[in-house]
Amino acid sequence: MKLSSVVAVLATLMPMALAAQRRSAAPDTVLFVCEHGTVRSLLAKVMFERYAKEAGLSVVALSRGTNADSLVPPWMMAGLTADSVSLGTWRPQMLRPMDLVSASLVVSFDVPSSATASTRASRVQWDGLPSVRENYSRGRDAIRVRVQQLVDSLKNSRRSAR
Repeated sequence: MKLSSVVAVLATLMPMALAAQRRSAAPDTVLFVCEHGTVRSLLAKVMFERYAKEAGLSVVALSRGTNADSLVPPWMMAGLTADSVSLGTWRPQMLRPMDLVSASLVVSFDVPSSATASTRASRVQWDGLPSVRENYSRGRDAIRVRVQQLVDSLKNSRRSAR
């Protein structure tokens, strides 16, 4: 087989192989969305970052609100501090169309599905979880279980893509 033929075959197959690899890999950006962007989506973001790092996943996590608060509530800050979480310069942000465009996976908490409908990414709804405001530990732990399952799922999908 001539070198030019080999190059032509590789030029045809490589883009398909790379596209298949990207489809089977874990998301590059996970977008967590709740109403205020300062409780459920924030907890999910923080826990996701922690577990993803431990699992060796290079994934960005974002927290957004459909009606974002300007500050994290004091009771929430107290809970995060007790969990040894520092937000640094992080501030709540409104959900923007660009967030939905750039996300690889969108996870929402008790927001209308229409709020995230414009994304082409996979969407998951984690509705009806215990209130974090009413019982921080119980609400946090319910989110933690889902986040751990998500990270494990992403890790396994990356492993099987190899």
